Amino acid sequence: MTLKSYELLSLLQNEKLAITESLRVNKNVSIFDHQIRAAQRIKNDFGGSALLSDEVGLGKTVEAGIIIKEFIVTSLAKKVLILAPPSLLPQWQDEMMSKFNLDFVSQKGDSRFVNVFSHDLLLMSHSSAVFPNYSESLKDTFWDILVVDEAHSMKNPSTRKHQLVKNLSKRHLLLLSATPVQNNLSELYSIVDLLRPGYLGTWGQFKEKYSLDKKSRTLNPVSQKELQDILSKVIIRTTRKEVGSYIDFKNRIPHTNILKPTENEFKLYNGISDAIREAYNSSEDSNFLALMTYQRLSASSTQCSKRALFNMKMNKIIDEQRYDELILLADEILIDSKLSHLLKIIDKDTSKFLIFTEFYATQDYVVENLESRGYDVTIFNGKMSVDEKFDSVNNFKNKSQIMVSTGAGGEGQNFQFCHNVVNYDLPWNPMRVEQKIGRVHRIGQTSDVNIYNYAIEGTIEAYILELLYEKIQLFTMTLGDLDLIFEDFSESGSTQTWFKEFMTSKNDSEIQNKFSVLGENLSNQKTSAEVCNTFSKDVFDNFDLSPLKEEN
Repeated sequence: MTLKSYELLSLLQNEKLAITESLRVNKNVSIFDHQIRAAQRIKNDFGGSALLSDEVGLGKTVEAGIIIKEFIVTSLAKKVLILAPPSLLPQWQDEMMSKFNLDFVSQKGDSRFVNVFSHDLLLMSHSSAVFPNYSESLKDTFWDILVVDEAHSMKNPSTRKHQLVKNLSKRHLLLLSATPVQNNLSELYSIVDLLRPGYLGTWGQFKEKYSLDKKSRTLNPVSQKELQDILSKVIIRTTRKEVGSYIDFKNRIPHTNILKPTENEFKLYNGISDAIREAYNSSEDSNFLALMTYQRLSASSTQCSKRALFNMKMNKIIDEQRYDELILLADEILIDSKLSHLLKIIDKDTSKFLIFTEFYATQDYVVENLESRGYDVTIFNGKMSVDEKFDSVNNFKNKSQIMVSTGAGGEGQNFQFCHNVVNYDLPWNPMRVEQKIGRVHRIGQTSDVNIYNYAIEGTIEAYILELLYEKIQLFTMTLGDLDLIFEDFSESGSTQTWFKEFMTSKNDSEIQNKFSVLGENLSNQKTSAEVCNTFSKDVFDNFDLSPLKEEN
């Protein structure tokens, strides 16, 4: 069916969606008015293509699912491709199946995946799709619907991801991003141009008309209304304020616990740190990433400290005598300070707890101690099969009080039935912290969410936690805000800087001074983000993008 014939058919059809009533009675999904109305607008007014730009947590995935289901049921689509970050593929697969009975085959972790040509409903990651062995096959296939999640990652037209989406043969395109404007107008232009090529003219024409400065971060107030009218034809945007009358967004209650170590914990951590510092300063050829990992292990748990010591001995970073002394010290620590504090909380609260740790050894340590005290505990980690993960989530939902998860649990799973999140050890990447919290704090959560963050006084994690929490109020911010601040944050960037400063400091005072400077840098990033956010509001506020303003 050509686009023209589709548009003609659309005019002859009732504006109501064919699947509306079936969605309303579907017990597996909570459908909100703004999601139905967004889908209606996309189908009836937008020609089946749009940028879905609802604020974080309002259900853009569900809106996309409604459109896909509607088009399949009404025979307007058969072949559908969804491109998303790798960590979100399980979530997409689960939501499409559980809520819409759409059985997507995932390129990641799905034994049914054969090749691109073999599947009508296909899930792939952005990063995999650009590989030549996949991209050529994707280009040779005509897709009735192409969905791109986290579409702001396509903002640079010179990237392979942008070019792939541009060159794929598709009838309808759905782009999903809560933050299509992060820095300047060029990003918005690139995304809209993907959606509707030439709609905004050339970049030069667009910039001259709507921007006041060279960096394109200041919107021309004279042309603001005109730009808003143009964008309202291609963008759907709903804000939390607009849906606040029927969606009760719960609060986050952070509890940051920087715990005083026992004497043995103090000696153990410092002993390991001293050995790592000596190795770091003694040779330019030292394995930087390995040393950083040992440092992180030593602050996670006593069990992880033993793992770090063993690896350090194998790699000749620590001598036999020093190793034996520190292992004996570790063996004397039966319950570390983190676990002791956590047990006091869990003993007083019979509700569900989702405990995150970065390392398998710590996961085993926490699970073993909790089970020995009679708690019903389930585990979740990246080593488990798809079926095992599914069973684990169901067990946590229906039976177990506690789930102990590695970072894998922060990717794609939804745990709205739980309202206590524990970061047993701190990921050095703030985005990963936010992702974990987002598994619990989302639509469907019926209680305020307690967030317990642990670190041991004097460790690098404690300095980082103070830095992040105090300087940018990490745990009270939304993912959209963090996207603005930490867009370029990576394990190879800021995290290595933190480790380097820690290793080259001679005493606690010097560490505090250096981390204070780092904190000021983060504070400046936050200020820049706020400027960008103001710019974004200049673009999006006060014009009719909301489906709530449409009549049924």
